[in-house]
Amino acid sequence: MGILHSAPPGAGDTAALYRWLTDRQGRRNVFDGHLFACILARRWPGGSGALGLSDVAFTRLLERYFPGALQDGLPVVEASPARLPAHLHAEFRELAELLLSHRSQGTDEEVWLAAIIARAALDSAELWQDLGLNGPRHLAAVIERHFDPLAVLNATGTRWKTFLYRFLCARDGLIPCGAPVCRACGAEAVCFGAGD
Repeated sequence: MGILHSAPPGAGDTAALYRWLTDRQGRRNVFDGHLFACILARRWPGGSGALGLSDVAFTRLLERYFPGALQDGLPVVEASPARLPAHLHAEFRELAELLLSHRSQGTDEEVWLAAIIARAALDSAELWQDLGLNGPRHLAAVIERHFDPLAVLNATGTRWKTFLYRFLCARDGLIPCGAPVCRACGAEAVCFGAGD
């Protein structure tokens, strides 16, 4: 189980990293290839932990969509994803499970995306920005493609990060507080248990 320990050319420049990845793209679905190139260009310099993926899942994603990135002789080393604090790990797990329970096709891509989206939702920017996407409509297209039952439930077009957190609150019988993330709410211990 290993990940690439040195960033590919252009790691400080998301546009250059996107081009580098797409130049090494395999013969897979074009939409998903573009999607994963956007996400990796934005989040990969932080390592597999910034993606919410295990080292094994990260390597499998690269093998499937960007085999040329691995064939270019990039060194592989043992490494562990950055660990989240207990309260954030619980939040991450709940978000990923919510997405997985609404997946459209039952593919590995949806398992990877559930983890990636859940991890990005913990960050402070708009979800589409933290995923390196071109705007809310691009994120909506991703959700419709891979998590369509969830997309159907968001009939009002609520921003996705807000929708996901409100869905979790409503599912657990809590009154949604209106905060875009749990850390801004103040009732985090009620939802996820006391943190360390």
